[in-house]
Amino acid sequence: MNIQIITSSYPAYPDDPSGTAGLFVRAFAMELQQQGHQAVIHPIARKQRYTPDEGLIIDPLPWLGGDRELASLNFYSPFNWFIVLVFFLSARKKIIQAHRQYGIDRTLCMWAVPAGLLGYAMKKAINRPYDVWALGSDIWKIRKIPLFGPFLLKKIIGSAERVFADGLELCRDVEEISGRQCEFLPSSRDLPGRWLARKESLDDDRVKLLFVGRYHYNKGPDLLLDAVRQLSQESKAKLDLRMYGVGSMKKKLTKYVRQHNLASFVSVNDGIEAQKFADELSQADYLVIPSRIESIPVVFSDAMQMGTPVIATPVGDLRALIAEHGCGVLVDDVSVNSLARALAAVLSRGRRNDYTEKAKALGRTYRVSKVVDKWLLS
Repeated sequence: MNIQIITSSYPAYPDDPSGTAGLFVRAFAMELQQQGHQAVIHPIARKQRYTPDEGLIIDPLPWLGGDRELASLNFYSPFNWFIVLVFFLSARKKIIQAHRQYGIDRTLCMWAVPAGLLGYAMKKAINRPYDVWALGSDIWKIRKIPLFGPFLLKKIIGSAERVFADGLELCRDVEEISGRQCEFLPSSRDLPGRWLARKESLDDDRVKLLFVGRYHYNKGPDLLLDAVRQLSQESKAKLDLRMYGVGSMKKKLTKYVRQHNLASFVSVNDGIEAQKFADELSQADYLVIPSRIESIPVVFSDAMQMGTPVIATPVGDLRALIAEHGCGVLVDDVSVNSLARALAAVLSRGRRNDYTEKAKALGRTYRVSKVVDKWLLS
């Protein structure tokens, strides 16, 4: 089949660390190619250029907004309305042209907004079906827009051929909004097959914690640092926390670490490429997911794939997954005090944990090949 993917998330190059959602879209397209299909990908051209993998077709959609996401534009500015109008008109034209040029058999919109809106416009113009795959971030953000938000989502999702979401609770939210049946598909990827052998150094018994995600309020990196600050000096001496990400909070987080003398056991770094991430996961004792709102983040499936247990707040599907599969430590609630207590308990036990094998068992269900198979058979 010739498969068209419309997306707001795609890496500029194969190991681009600027967003895990984009790396998943690439992994999904690569798996389609491995199975003998042709993938034509239309990313919104927020990057200056895209370096395609061999065999994939990258056909960017013109975008005058630079590196800004559509949802982050200030719509009090008339110029931003001009940017949006030009984008939708030119993107609609390019997507329709691709149907004729490549003989598209199936269209997948990743994610509901803005990709799903483009799929809806394409269907109205040439009567071709499209699928929508929803992320929690775009559903929750758009739904908050009074009147217009729920109406827009219902129109996009209600007109789709098939509807998917990357979380179990999110599926229920999508069904409530649209009245459509929504099928769960996890967003996951296969990390590089080679990683560093796990080290159990006798001269470094510090517990190695890892945070990988956007430096954004919803992802809770500030919550994590506040919790670390509350730890006793004895607990801090046992801690090695490495944080990787991109986002507007990075300067604030770096300043916080410096002001509160956390730098000897906390490092705040830029985004991380896939091979480096696999290496870090192989050395980490736990991946920390301190989110305030979440469905099932890609980094959770990454950790399970590597057999690295998690310390996570009880948001989205993480509560049920950790409780059912025993793949890590579940924080009591989304608060600094509860997270600090969970960290202190982990640090008091040292580097040994009982979760690795259970994490690996769950990780086998998140392979991207299984996700692609499920979509193709739907």
